[in-house]
Amino acid sequence: MATERTGEASSQRLSRERILNVALELVEAEGLESLSMRRLAQALDVWPMSIYRYFQDKDELLDAVAGSAAEAVTLPRGGASWRSQIRALLRDARRVLGADPGGLATRLPRAILSPGLLRVSEAGLAILEGAGFSTEAAASAWRALLSYTFGFAMLSVDPAPAEARRRARTALAALPDDKFPSLAAARDELAEALSDEDEFDRGLDRLLDGLAAAAGQSSNAA
Repeated sequence: MATERTGEASSQRLSRERILNVALELVEAEGLESLSMRRLAQALDVWPMSIYRYFQDKDELLDAVAGSAAEAVTLPRGGASWRSQIRALLRDARRVLGADPGGLATRLPRAILSPGLLRVSEAGLAILEGAGFSTEAAASAWRALLSYTFGFAMLSVDPAPAEARRRARTALAALPDDKFPSLAAARDELAEALSDEDEFDRGLDRLLDGLAAAAGQSSNAA
């Protein structure tokens, strides 16, 4: 009877925010695959069925957890040029996405419409529309920018540049030259590109140049 009362008291303290916070802590500590409704209920000290009042299944929970990780993205303040604001926003988004706590990065594309990521999209669209992009052009541009950022973050070889360079060179050196002539000729250059942190900014600037040109703006604007 005491156990039942304890479970009821714990469930009364339950909230969507608390569930997501504890789930994220578990994922960061134990990995994405270890998270289950039962394991989460243990950490929350509630009955497993209590969680189903907030999330209909594990997939919905994981999407929400992935989206909540995006809450850590810092939104830029006004005052700078639109390009500088977009750079700042996407650099921090890449930092958060690239951190991949417990393997959550694999879930982020599914969580694109979660509140956490929609918060980032709201800021991005506002910056673009404030720069003179039409609503249609801003939406198209934002998809391209977000896709670039997601892709770059998820295709990182290793968070440590030196280790990323070593792994890339090792993999490329093992390829037979006759079957992979282009890769063989560009081993050093590709290994450097795959490990250079500045490649994100270079690619982003090229994308921003193209968007600015399409919108009839100078690509020289900061």
